[in-house]
Amino acid sequence: MKKLALLFSILFSVSLTAQVYVIEDQVTVNTCSGTFVDSGGEAATYSGNESFTYTICPEFAGQKIQLQFTTFVTQEGADIMTLYDAADALDPTTSFGDFSGTPDVSGFVSATDNNASGCLTIVFTSNAGVNLAGWAADISCFEPCQDMTAVFESSNPAPNAEGEIIICSGGNVDFVGSGDFSIDSTGATYSWDFGNNTSAEGTNVTATYNDPGIYVVDLVIMDDNPLGCTNLNAISQVVRVTPEIEFTGTQAAQTSICYGDSTTIEGVATIPQFEDCAPEIFEESWLEDTQSTGLGTSYDSTITVDCYGPGQTFDDVSQIVNFCVNIEHSFIGDLDIYLIAPNGEKVYFLEYGDGVDPGTSLGIPDEADDGNPGIGFEYCFSPTAAQSINDVTGVDTIPEGTYAPLATSSFDNLLGSPLNGNWTFVVVDSWAFDDGTLFS
Repeated sequence: MKKLALLFSILFSVSLTAQVYVIEDQVTVNTCSGTFVDSGGEAATYSGNESFTYTICPEFAGQKIQLQFTTFVTQEGADIMTLYDAADALDPTTSFGDFSGTPDVSGFVSATDNNASGCLTIVFTSNAGVNLAGWAADISCFEPCQDMTAVFESSNPAPNAEGEIIICSGGNVDFVGSGDFSIDSTGATYSWDFGNNTSAEGTNVTATYNDPGIYVVDLVIMDDNPLGCTNLNAISQVVRVTPEIEFTGTQAAQTSICYGDSTTIEGVATIPQFEDCAPEIFEESWLEDTQSTGLGTSYDSTITVDCYGPGQTFDDVSQIVNFCVNIEHSFIGDLDIYLIAPNGEKVYFLEYGDGVDPGTSLGIPDEADDGNPGIGFEYCFSPTAAQSINDVTGVDTIPEGTYAPLATSSFDNLLGSPLNGNWTFVVVDSWAFDDGTLFS
């Protein structure tokens, strides 16, 4: 019993320190704590025919008021609270809106950056009808985030003319960064993401890159006043780590020669394929016709690209080297084949109903049209290719190779799209009987 009595005593003494602010008319309070309640207080209901305007302001300049409602119950459409992002209710454009009934009150109602006073004004009106439990809201203050900009100062090795840092596998890069602050940098921390699942803290850091690839480095500045504020920009520094070149097979025509003689040395350099950040998909799929599936698309496959810097866009068609598929399909005159960029724009490689009916195939198809795969050919599509698939005539199957989009389409359609996002390949087979297989 002594423990229970002591616990009750402590809780009771703490509750006395929490100030309760009861709404009344034409009153302004300055506080950063306490509970804001209706005229009935914490236990009773509010009264009828009320019309109150109540303003809550922070204790110090530069702070902002925020309310977190823990309860809210009023008569729907009759007993209404209007919240204003201001020190008064004179300007209707500062209203957050009218609230009644049992609205979703999760989260904070906070004074905005445009509100220099940092105050919130509450107007409450009730009619003579039903009076309900009202509301309770916890009062607190916060300091808005200052403007912070991450700055890439330098690196060793330095970026080349194209802005990329190029190193060999296993190499190190030293980074130096800083920040621009609208107020001050006291308490700021600097966190580097090296793009290879490693990170470091500080303004002078070193990253090690063991694996070939393209990596995007970013610097995040975190402020502690208030805690959680970060810079909104991205430095997006690209580091290109090149693979090792294999010289096995390099040899001289003669293994030994006399002084003054000469020989021929044949150099062999094997350069491993350098993978960009668009992952390959190896997924064999039956390209069934839409008459059988009842769906608008026979097949779509999405590659998610996420390694480029935030905001980087596709702004030059030469940025696409090529786009390749391994596929077989009998009779391609009923096909739509196209690529969709992250912004929804499309480039067509085949289009049913465009006036051209290529009565030929892709790869060596299985003519039984029962889902069994034939032999796939690899077809690539590039901005620099000379002819489209529609330009190929007089053959039973389209040869493997690199092709352009249709004359009525272009990779230019995709300009302005974000590089990061979902790139989707679509095949639509509009007629029955002919099917195909997509291998990769």
